[in-house]
Amino acid sequence: MQKLEPNFTGINNLNENLRAAAEAYTLRRPNDVYDFLKKEPSAIALVSEAHERIREHFPQDEIFLEVLRDPDSPMEKELLISISTRLPPIDAIKKLDAFDDSWWLGASSNSPVDICIKVEYR
Repeated sequence: MQKLEPNFTGINNLNENLRAAAEAYTLRRPNDVYDFLKKEPSAIALVSEAHERIREHFPQDEIFLEVLRDPDSPMEKELLISISTRLPPIDAIKKLDAFDDSWWLGASSNSPVDICIKVEYR
């Protein structure tokens, strides 16, 4: 997998980075994800590294990326990363907590973009 570049240097790199994100994640409503990342290119590097770090805790599970809109404020949007797992809920929550504690809480604290990571059960 190609690592997304942390610095936005133009539309050509953005398109390459968007392709890399599309390959790393299963996109829900891909056009919404592309539009969001085009408007918020600073999120691309964090989304890329999040995928790599999630794989350390959930190596076999499918990982989705989508954009959520606040129904009360349609202009408010956030990225949602969903880890779809067959693990028992208690085990999945323990792994998500370990992911949060080991990396995510620190990494996301400086992000100008709202990104939420959750587990979903199959």
